[in-house]
This record gives sequence, C-alpha cells and structure tokens, in this order.
Amino acid sequence: MKNLRLLVLLPVMAFGFQTVGASVNDLVLPEKFFPDLDSILTKAVQQSPRMLNRALDLEIAENNRIAARAGMLPNLSAGFSYYKSDDRTSYVYPTGPSSASTYRVTKTPYNVNLTQPLFHWNERRNSAQIGEISEKIAQGQYREGYRLLAQELRTAYLQLIVQKTALKRTRFYLQLSNNTLKLQEERWAKKVISDADIAFARLTAERAQIALDQAEFDFQNAKASLARLSGTSVLSDEAIPDQIPTVAHQAGVFDELLAGFLAQKDLPSTEANTLRRQIEVEKLNHANAKTRLYPKVNAVLGATQDQQNNLYGTIDSYALKSVFAGVSVSWTLFDGFASGAAVRSTLARRRQLENDYRALTERLGQEAQTQVKYVGFSARNMSISDRQLVNSEGALKSVEEDFRRQTKAEADVSQARLALYDAQLGAASARLDYLLKTGGFLGTIMEDPVLANVTTSK
Repeated sequence: MKNLRLLVLLPVMAFGFQTVGASVNDLVLPEKFFPDLDSILTKAVQQSPRMLNRALDLEIAENNRIAARAGMLPNLSAGFSYYKSDDRTSYVYPTGPSSASTYRVTKTPYNVNLTQPLFHWNERRNSAQIGEISEKIAQGQYREGYRLLAQELRTAYLQLIVQKTALKRTRFYLQLSNNTLKLQEERWAKKVISDADIAFARLTAERAQIALDQAEFDFQNAKASLARLSGTSVLSDEAIPDQIPTVAHQAGVFDELLAGFLAQKDLPSTEANTLRRQIEVEKLNHANAKTRLYPKVNAVLGATQDQQNNLYGTIDSYALKSVFAGVSVSWTLFDGFASGAAVRSTLARRRQLENDYRALTERLGQEAQTQVKYVGFSARNMSISDRQLVNSEGALKSVEEDFRRQTKAEADVSQARLALYDAQLGAASARLDYLLKTGGFLGTIMEDPVLANVTTSK
C-alpha cells in the first residue's frame, strides 16, 4: 500500500517540478511594473559601489585558486652571483716553516633547479580542489550579495513612490491648513473666535509647513540614497511613478513553489551551498592532515657551477659544473604531535559544519513556510486597503456631487480628498509590503528572476 501511494505521488511531484519555472514567471515583482527599476537593477551589477567591491572579491578568489593549483606544477628557481675577493692561504709543514700566499679572485657561481612533485599522497591535488571550491563559494556569495542589493533597490524605489504620494498629501494638507487659517484670521478679526482658537489654527498651519519641508527633504535624500546605492544618476520627480498598480495574489503559485522547495534533498540557497562546500573543504583538509608524516617524492633537474682557488697549493683556480637529474624524497619523521592535532581539529570542524547544516536546513524550511504565511497575511491586508481606496474614491465623488448640488460645503470636499490621499497611502504601503515579501520568498528559495542579471555560475 505504501508503494502504491508513492507511485501515485511521483507523477504529481514531477509535474510540480516541471511547472516551477512557469509559476515563478506568473508572480509579480516591482520591475515588471516599472521599466526604470528594471534598468536600475541591470545597471547595478556593473555600477553599484557594493557590487564593484564584490567583483574584486571574485578576482581575489580566482587568484587564490591559481595559487592553490601552483603546488601541482613544476617549480623553477635560479641563482647567479658575481663577486671579487681577497683570499689568503696558509700551509703548515711539520718539519719546516709555514708559508702563506695572498691572491685576488673573481667568482661567478650559478645554479638552476627544476622540481616537480611526483607523489604527495594527493595533498597537492586536494589543495587545488580547495582553491576551486573556495572560488565557487565566492561566486555564490557574489550572487547572494546582488540578490540582497536588488531587494534593497526594490525597497528604495517603491518607497520613493509612497513618499511621492505622501508629499502630495502633505502639500494638500498645508494648503487646507492655510485656507483654514485664513478663514480663522477673518473670524478672529471680527471677534467671532477666541485668541486660543486662532493660536491653535496658527500652530496647525506652522506644523503643516514644517511637515512639508521635512517631507521634501526626506524625499530628496531618498532619491540621492537610491542613486548612491545603485551607482546611477538621481531620478527626477517626473520619472518616479505616481502610484503602485494593483497586484493580484496567487496563493496556489506560492504553495506550489514552497512544496517544490521543501521536496529537494539539498536546498539550493546560497547559505546551504556554502556550508556544503565548506564541509567538502574540511574533508580535503582532513585528508591532507593525515599525510603530514608520510614521505613525499619529487623529481629534480638542475645545473650548478662553482669556482675553487689555490688548486694543489698553487694560485690557480678551477670551475666545477654539474648537470643532474633524479628523484628526491623528503620525510618528516616527528613533528611534535602537530599532525595528530591537525587531524583531530579538521574532524571537529567538519562535525561543527555538519551540525550547522542540519540546523540550517530546518531553519530554511521553516523560514520559507513562514514567508508564505506572511505573504498571505500581506495579501489580505492589501485587499482591505484596495477596497478602502475604492470606497474613498466613491466617497469623494459623492461629496463632489453634493457640493455641486450645494448640499455639502467646500470643507467637506477637502476632508474627503484628504481621506482619499490617506487611502492611497495605505494602499501603496500595503502593495509595497506584498511585493517585497514576494521578493524575499523568491530569494529564500533561490528563484528570484533578478539573478539572471548575474552571469556568475552558482
């Protein structure tokens, strides 16, 4: 019975995996609405100061890989000397007086050596693999760094839209406050209201002016911050959209993506990939540590020249040239128990990483499920905000019609318009929250389409 259920589920699971790509394309992200944001995300790969630094990390990782591979290649060294010396030779005879001679000598010794590792118990190959794995880790971190940057850019861009709407609302409120103050000043001049009433109206108008000044300052700062973060020019006010369009929530797509993510044996997140590769590195380190006390074999090829003087008691000199080839063996017999300590340390680090990986797998699964739940909550709040916006638009039209029929005052129209601005802000904030939560979830399961802008392999 258990096998029968498995056979029934396999086609369903296979269908789910085949439709993951299409499901991702069905979801809405901010750059699908705003071409300018898509351009900013594309240019940020090459222009963002943060990505420029991460590109240097890739270059460092590539050079480290080359350095790690160098241990497998031949090593060629050479030395040459030229010097003059004053030499003195003394000869002591048992039956006669000693004699001495002094002479000046010019020497030009040299040496050339070529060494090729032959057998090091795979230590050199393991070190080269460690360099390759480290480079892959750096590439994964580069992709993850860009994904996080893209999410920040989405947030900053959408917040500019919300701030632009808030700025309109603040300007309208200042205009409303000034109009109210003007009426109150006239009534105060006619002694219709008290000094306390006019003082309150003046303070309200002054606070409205301060709020507008601060909102404009914050808006300009936010535009400059987006430009610095992306490495692009500052957007003009006209280039920033007036609103965030309506977003349709597709709960089934999120559930399908979540099921596909949880069904994978090895989760594809950058953090999980990094830990898996670090475990591979520790396995290689452990293998290398075990060979520290093993004999190592190298092939050697070289040539030397040396010069000697006072040949057989004369002041003559001779040069000795040697060309040689052979095999050399080096063997560390005792290193003060350092190799055993290294072996145990690598095993301990490997166990730590394996424990971290198990905990990470559980956390990522829980985090993805939590994100889907919060996307659902955000979608419900967004639906309420959208209905409230529709109601506010209808209420404004109704009040405007009543104003034309002279059954409502102009102040009522102003209050309805202010309420509409509040509803627009609420709807924009709810849509912003939903879009960002969608991007966060896709980033967790490594299905964010923005990663296509990065050509580095996983």
